[in-house]
Amino acid sequence: MKQIEKLRKEIDKVDGEIVRLLNRRMELVMDIRKSKKLHGLPVEDLSREEEIISSLAIDELDEGFVRNIYKVIFSHSKAKQKQE
Repeated sequence: MKQIEKLRKEIDKVDGEIVRLLNRRMELVMDIRKSKKLHGLPVEDLSREEEIISSLAIDELDEGFVRNIYKVIFSHSKAKQKQE
């Protein structure tokens, strides 16, 4: 049981880091939004979304899993940009 507790604590650390990185990503998205607005560019850029997914080193993760995660990230990012 101690091994499970130790591993769970490590997962908790990783989860915290994931959330911290998602917050940082959203900050950058909002900075990009300002530039897009200034230059009259649309919020959505599907070619950029595909470029991001294609550039990821997926390693042992299933590509469909990664695509689904990023669909949610992109959707939230676009909604936030449109909201502001």
